Amino acid sequence: MAFLTSRCIDLTIQGNSPYSILKQLSEMAFQNGFITDRNAFLQTLLLREKLHSTGFGGGIAVPHGKSPAVKQPFVLFARKADGVAWKASDEEPVNCWICLGVPQAGEEQQVRLIGTLCRKIIHPEFTAQLKEGEADAILTLLNQTLGE
Repeated sequence: MAFLTSRCIDLTIQGNSPYSILKQLSEMAFQNGFITDRNAFLQTLLLREKLHSTGFGGGIAVPHGKSPAVKQPFVLFARKADGVAWKASDEEPVNCWICLGVPQAGEEQQVRLIGTLCRKIIHPEFTAQLKEGEADAILTLLNQTLGE
C-alpha cells in the first residue's frame, strides 16, 4: 500500500454534486500517476455509487473501486466547508471523502482497506480530526491508520 503524500490531500475541493467531486478525485488520482485513464476510473466510481451510496454517515464518504485503469493501490482525501448531498446512510450531507482505488485483481486489498477505515470512522475523535485537522495532521492520521 502506497502511503499518502501531501499531493493526495485537497482541503478545498470544489463541486456541489457527487459527479463533480468524483470527477475531481479521478483527476487527482491521474495527476498523482495512480491511474492510466481518469474517465475509466470516474466511471468505476460512478457505477459504485449507483449500486449503493458510499456515504458512510457523519459527513464522511468512502468512494472506491477496482479498475484496470488503476496502476497501484492508492488513497486520496478531500474536504470542503459545505456539505454535498450524497445519499449517505444518515441522509446528512458529506464534506469529507476518502477515495480508494485498487487494480482489477485487488479485491482482497480493497476489502481490507475499507474494513480498516470503517473501524476508525465509527469513532467521533477520528472523524473530528478528518473534519477539522490541517493537511499534515490528516496525512499522519491516515498513514498511521492504513499502516496498522
